[in-house]
Amino acid sequence: MNQSGPVYLGSVNRWECDENDHLNVRFFGQKMQQTLEAGLLENNLITPQQLPAVRRSIRSQHMRFIAEARIAVPISGYLKLLNVASNSFTVLAELRNTGTNDVMAAFVYVIEMSLTDTNHSLEPLPAYAGSRGIETKALAHSKLNLVQSHEAGFSQIGRGIIHADECDEAGSLQPFHYIGKSSDSMPNLWARFTPGENERGKGVVGGAVLEYRMDHHGILQPNDRFEMVSGILSLGEKTQHMLHLIFNVETGQCVVTCQAVAVTMDLVARKSVPIPDDRRAVMERFLV
Repeated sequence: MNQSGPVYLGSVNRWECDENDHLNVRFFGQKMQQTLEAGLLENNLITPQQLPAVRRSIRSQHMRFIAEARIAVPISGYLKLLNVASNSFTVLAELRNTGTNDVMAAFVYVIEMSLTDTNHSLEPLPAYAGSRGIETKALAHSKLNLVQSHEAGFSQIGRGIIHADECDEAGSLQPFHYIGKSSDSMPNLWARFTPGENERGKGVVGGAVLEYRMDHHGILQPNDRFEMVSGILSLGEKTQHMLHLIFNVETGQCVVTCQAVAVTMDLVARKSVPIPDDRRAVMERFLV
């Protein structure tokens, strides 16, 4: 890459933070998308006219959330080219704390399109950006249709309709909004784990996502109705490995599969804690 400095500079706004008082994953995704697109343009890897094609050609995003981004933290975004093939390329987008240079999040994008200029050096994937528990390949669940997902034991946690202001100029839902739909839907899942305690942001025990893998199998466009279903693949002492599927309701097609590893979190001490026994007993009923 020719660009060694930051391609994105911003900060964490209060209205971008969630009940855990840190940057919501939707806005991590939005700032990562800024970093991705600005970095590709500044390094002459694509032309401005190709930006809609980039958004539609993202096949996977492997997302590591490494450190909390709290209110007013200054953020710098960096892009690194990892691999180039004949019809695809892989890049690493990083968000760092501008003051400390600590990495807060690292997203690996696989984009299925050709670059306009491949005369750039490649960099190795840093250890902190690699998988910590999620397979680095798409799961077969993407072949399920909406009806089959319910038959397989997945639970409906999100529904809605895509609005034009969520889409780009080519009419495709912006990539970071898929992460946002997941975030919006999660309280409906947590409410089933903790009946009677379903007010988001109440109490001292919450959750935080550590790692995502989002695979794209289709796109959503304005006026498309979507449904999100969810199940649990496995439970650890402190972690939950979940699987979310987003469907186009009209076609029944799975457009996104999303694996997520989350940790149970003490919101006062700001550290992970074991899953409470009563919650674990309920969560086990959602294993798929």
